Formats: sequence, structure tokens, C-alpha cells
Amino acid sequence: MVNDRAEGDVIYLTHELLATMLGTRRPGVTTAIQMLEYRGLLHAKRGEITIVDRPGMIELSHGAYGEEEQRDFGIGTD
Repeated sequence: MVNDRAEGDVIYLTHELLATMLGTRRPGVTTAIQMLEYRGLLHAKRGEITIVDRPGMIELSHGAYGEEEQRDFGIGTD
């Protein structure tokens, strides 16, 4: 969902901040990111995550990411 609210495919987050947002430990986030990189869905480097295959990530969610999550809430618009 962060990618829905950001311009472009680059998200500037550290593993530590992402872990805090998700309420989990950083090593778990690192493992998950590595698995997504292996599948070719994203690329990560220090403080930066690039979504490479958004449709593939949505497919991987098996329906957990639906229309409501993709809806534009008008945040940041006048």
C-alpha cells in the first residue's frame, strides 16, 4: 500500500522502519524481502526498495490485496 501512495516504484524505507510499521522483527523483514527479490518482484538496497513486478506481487497476495487497498483516498490532493 505504500507504493499506492508514492510516486514511482521506489519506496524509501529501511528494514528497521518497515519492521516497526508491521510490528515484527527486522530479521523477519529482511528474510521476506530476500524472498521477494529471489522471485524477481522487487530490488532492495540500504534504505530503498524498488518494486520491479507490481502485478506479480498482487498475484502473490492471493486476493489479500483487493480493490479497497488500491482505492485512491485523495491524500495530498486539493
